[in-house]
Amino acid sequence: MIEPMRANDPVRALAWWTELAALVPALVIAMLGMGLVLYLTRNGAGASGDSAWYIMGAQNLLLGNGFSRFSGGGELRAITQFPPGLSVALAGLSGAGMATFAAARLFNTLLFGANLLLTALLIYRASRSGWAMILGSVLVLTSSKQIEIHSWIVAEPLYIFLSLIVAHLIALGISSSSRRVLGLAGGLVAVAILTRYVGLTLLAAGALCILLLGQRNANWRLRSAGLFVLLGLVPVVWWVAISVSDGGAIANRKVLFHFINPDLMRAYQAEVVSWVFGRQLPLPWRPRAILAVLIASIGPLYFLVSRIRSAGLGRPRGDAYSEVLPWFLGTYLLAYIGVLTANSLLLDAGTPPAAAARYMAPAYVALIILSTVTTTGLVRQVQETKLPATFALSLGLLLISLNFDQSIDLLGEPGLSLGYVMIRSNEPELVKALNELDPDVPIISNNPETVFILTERPAYILPIRVDSQTQTERSDYQQNIDAHRRRLKSGAVVVIFGNPDELALAAMNDLNVSPLLGFSTAMFYKSGEG
Repeated sequence: MIEPMRANDPVRALAWWTELAALVPALVIAMLGMGLVLYLTRNGAGASGDSAWYIMGAQNLLLGNGFSRFSGGGELRAITQFPPGLSVALAGLSGAGMATFAAARLFNTLLFGANLLLTALLIYRASRSGWAMILGSVLVLTSSKQIEIHSWIVAEPLYIFLSLIVAHLIALGISSSSRRVLGLAGGLVAVAILTRYVGLTLLAAGALCILLLGQRNANWRLRSAGLFVLLGLVPVVWWVAISVSDGGAIANRKVLFHFINPDLMRAYQAEVVSWVFGRQLPLPWRPRAILAVLIASIGPLYFLVSRIRSAGLGRPRGDAYSEVLPWFLGTYLLAYIGVLTANSLLLDAGTPPAAAARYMAPAYVALIILSTVTTTGLVRQVQETKLPATFALSLGLLLISLNFDQSIDLLGEPGLSLGYVMIRSNEPELVKALNELDPDVPIISNNPETVFILTERPAYILPIRVDSQTQTERSDYQQNIDAHRRRLKSGAVVVIFGNPDELALAAMNDLNVSPLLGFSTAMFYKSGEG
């Protein structure tokens, strides 16, 4: 991202060293970010239900079982609900001799440092402003949600890393008319899609930018876009074919229209507004939302309007890299929002509102880069006095302070944000009881992922009459109830975490269980028959 230094050219050599020195703050910011993640995860990386699948997938890859998991009775099942990217990365680290959970913590630490560094480099390369680079990367550094996401065993940190490299390669490939660079970008897009399926938005945005912004003739642009799409799709099609053959559905989902949960919609809106003004800002919701949209869109709107006025929609002007990057990021963000909307409408009716912050984490980083680069361009355009730059700097510092306030709360109470892993510290007796269960005794749970995180042993899922993704009744419900009743008669134990909802209570009633052990966050049950 820094232009290479040429030999025997003292002027360029001085410029090269000057640019290199300007990036020293980026390295400092990256190291600070790594330190924050290490501090927050000092008791272990955060874990959710998805984390258990990624860890199980990594462990089975190492065992030679492919991307799979063990069911409650030790039966091997292919994982089709998640792409394999993160599990492959964790398997690679674990294969070097690290425990999988420790490998995940180290990997996330390195990823936060890398993502902060890439954010800084992209901003600097497109804006040539050290202050913009520092402000943008510090906004990511002080974001409580970014710190939190990078402290969990989830795929978003790796996906953000890949998306930032793709953004750089797209801008570089188009600005230098390098088909080789664009082909490399396509290959990395495939890796991004196989890490998070929402990576398809990178493919769409990249292909569109190559077609519209390429600086050579139409034939070159078509061929380059075709190569980019081909390299981005072939590995994905191969993986989809495997998923369909193993699980009968792509990503373990079926297309079925349903309206978006109003609570989920409000969670998405609140998350986006909090990017600009922290949740603690004492303003009513509506004016806070309006102000947030205005501030976030100042730079991008200036960029769009100025390019339309100059008839620059088709080809970059000036520094091609700094022109292409905003176009790509803007297109990517629109596609990203569209895919999340389609997912909630057609594929997953059960997305919990708490997932909004995690799903939007990659969009936050892209928006920070886009807004910082384009706002810097606006300041330079209107800067007859130092007033615009002073205003932009003051606004940036205000946003950083609001971010920092939330981050301090997060770091002060890490147990509130690390999910299942904190049960080890808060409920040692529960963890002990789980680990003391006879390994030959099956466990049935409303949260088998928690059982795995705490014990690294699989568990059966408590049968639920209604499928959470499609909100339709399951045809195999009674069959699963009958199978679990037979297991309970043979000594199986039901472990219920938290307060069971109506569907879980109905399943427990159908299983005819009675209490065995009680803890503050979980209850153990046995068969109530005889």
